[in-house]
Formats: sequence, structure tokens, C-alpha cells
Amino acid sequence: MTNEYKKAPTALLSTRVVPMRSRRSISDIVAVVLLIVIAIAAAVIIYMWLSGLIGSVHTSTSATQVKLEITGASVTLVTTNSSGTYYTVQATVYNPPDSPSTSITLGELEFTNGTMLCSTPISAPTIPPSGSTTIPFPCKATATAKPGTPVEVVLVTTQGVQVSFTTSIS
Repeated sequence: MTNEYKKAPTALLSTRVVPMRSRRSISDIVAVVLLIVIAIAAAVIIYMWLSGLIGSVHTSTSATQVKLEITGASVTLVTTNSSGTYYTVQATVYNPPDSPSTSITLGELEFTNGTMLCSTPISAPTIPPSGSTTIPFPCKATATAKPGTPVEVVLVTTQGVQVSFTTSIS
């Protein structure tokens, strides 16, 4: 009898304790999984933020540093004949002191609505900081514009920066 009495309480205790431990262990697993997910998400966000910040710091002579200005431009209608319409374009370009040396590779003449009249490759000299130069280029237009028509003179640098100046055809 003494043996049975001792066995009954342990069996009773073991059935009550097992369900509580399994519930507690499931909540522990869920808590650990949630902490791991939060840690991974935080690591990804920090990585993306730092890589974006580092990526913007590592720029050399980029398009954001080139600050050319066209201080004046003129467009003159030279001739209109059966072979086409020709213009002479002259643009005076100034390179501010805080901008790197650059050169112009392309000259374009456009209507003010963005329609292209002509595009001409240019081999202009390098413009040093605080330097100014006048860049002439011929233009064989794909469309005809009358004198007095407003147009934009667009110059493109070797870094891909576009600068424009609005004038009218004379």
C-alpha cells in the first residue's frame, strides 16, 4: 500500500505539469522567432541606409559638380535653299570657380517646346574654372524657323550635363 500511495501523486503531478510546459515552450519559440525577425529587419534597414549614404559620398567629378552657365547666345539664319536650312549658333559659356574643368561635346538647337532643330558634335577647348569661351557651331536644321522665333541653345558637356539658353533667331 505504501508503494501505491507514493506513485499516485507523481502521476498526478506529471499530467498537470506537462501541458503547462508545452504551452510555455511554444510561447518561448514564438518570442525567439519574433526577435530574430526583428533583428534581421533592423540589419537590412541599416545596411540599405548605409549603402545609400556611402554610395552618395563616393562621387568624383560628377554631373552635380559641373556648374556651367551660358551667359549669351545668338542664332543667325544663314541660308535656306533646296538642300536645307542653315543656322550659325554662337554661345558664350562661363565655368564658375567652384566647378571642375570641362569641355563641350555636343551643341543642340531646339524650339522652346523641346522639338529638335539640329544637333551637332563639337570639339571645343576645355574650359578651366573661372574661364569663359565663345563656342560657335554650324547647324543644318531639320525644320525651318523664321527670324524672331524663340529657340533654346543647349550644350552638353563630357560629363553629360546640359545647359541651355533661350534666345531668338535673328
